[in-house]
Amino acid sequence: MNQIRAWLRIFLFVTTISIGIFLCIVSALFGGRYLDRNMKIRLQWIRVITKCLGLKIEKLGTVPDGVFLFTSNHRSFIDPMVALHYISAFPLAKAEVNGYPLVGFGARMTGVLFVQRHDLQSRRDARTSIEKTWEKGYSVLVYPEGTTHNTPTPGPFRRGSFEVAAELDIPVVPIAIEFQDPSDHWTERTLLQQYFYQFGKAGSRCRIVFGSPLTGYEGDELSQKSKTWIDATVAESRKAFDEREDNVVSL
Repeated sequence: MNQIRAWLRIFLFVTTISIGIFLCIVSALFGGRYLDRNMKIRLQWIRVITKCLGLKIEKLGTVPDGVFLFTSNHRSFIDPMVALHYISAFPLAKAEVNGYPLVGFGARMTGVLFVQRHDLQSRRDARTSIEKTWEKGYSVLVYPEGTTHNTPTPGPFRRGSFEVAAELDIPVVPIAIEFQDPSDHWTERTLLQQYFYQFGKAGSRCRIVFGSPLTGYEGDELSQKSKTWIDATVAESRKAFDEREDNVVSL
């Protein structure tokens, strides 16, 4: 049953993203601020596909209005969809995503920044892209751990984006995400194996918490403030899931 469910969801994913890409192409043909329209199309697609995947999201905290650096811990390949369900931003993604069939093209059409994390020049270019994105009035979403972790607290944060935020006086909004099932945290499986595990089940439940905007004059300060808040909030979410584990309503 799980295999059938997972394949059905792949079919729905490919079908809906194809429709979304078509709409984005049509939107771009009309010119103007087509990226704004495409980001709205992306939002509608995310709302549809999260339901198709059986993803149950519990949101806490308030998303502020304005231009921000949204910074989150990283648990699963689905994390950006969870965050973009509530915020309008350019995610900073690893360069490999650009080559994914359909997903890469859709990402380019709807506002995604790419970085080769192990390439110094690519990271410098990403910082420049982040700065230009803010100048255009768009927020940016980053995962400063650089990869997914299943440890109780997030891994070390890279400071690059925080340094740019401090230089340009851009507030940082920390985000904490945690999944009820620790095996939904992607670390050892291949992408396909993780997909079949997480979305072959009837459902996957997660909690996303938005913190208050943080400001500071140094990148290290902003990074430490963000990590301290995220560490504590992830731990609180984990405790909440564990305490109600035996009483969770079936997905």
